Amino acid sequence: MSQQLWIKMANLVFELEKKAARTESGPGLQRTIARMQQVLEEAGLLILNPLGETFSETRTDVEATLVGALHDKLSITEVLKPIVYLHEEGRKKLVQRGVVLAG
Repeated sequence: MSQQLWIKMANLVFELEKKAARTESGPGLQRTIARMQQVLEEAGLLILNPLGETFSETRTDVEATLVGALHDKLSITEVLKPIVYLHEEGRKKLVQRGVVLAG
């Protein structure tokens, strides 16, 4: 499978995980999501959810839309797309910048 298809799959698994967290999903769904994440890891992808992390304009791994009152200490309040890295030849390569809301 091409790298772009793997990234699309990573985004779908991330969305599924977010939806499962908002609903009362059973342990079976959580196990399935965990297995899907493991397959993505075996394909060399590292998926990061930066929710709650500090945001600054110098951060290069996310594209942010600023919401609410702006102040010195911004944090990531919502993640629309995760940060995705690809492990290649012992190094991490950024293949998708996260899309976030910060405030």
